[in-house]
Amino acid sequence: MITPEFRKSSLSGAGQNCVEAKRLGDPGPPRREQVPRPGVGIGVRDSQHPHEGHLSFPGPEWSALLAGLRAPE
Repeated sequence: MITPEFRKSSLSGAGQNCVEAKRLGDPGPPRREQVPRPGVGIGVRDSQHPHEGHLSFPGPEWSALLAGLRAPE
């Protein structure tokens, strides 16, 4: 099985503060959807300090965070 790599957002510019994310525990092939499979987590790390580790979020919590960020105020 191939270990997924962290990916930086396509909206991030060079040298900016940003985060990177990857799927954790994904048993299947990559998918284009933004919503992870049930039981799949997301790892998030600081792109400028990747050696300091990452935070892990369960898939449903990550989906709720993204929905909240995308919702208009």
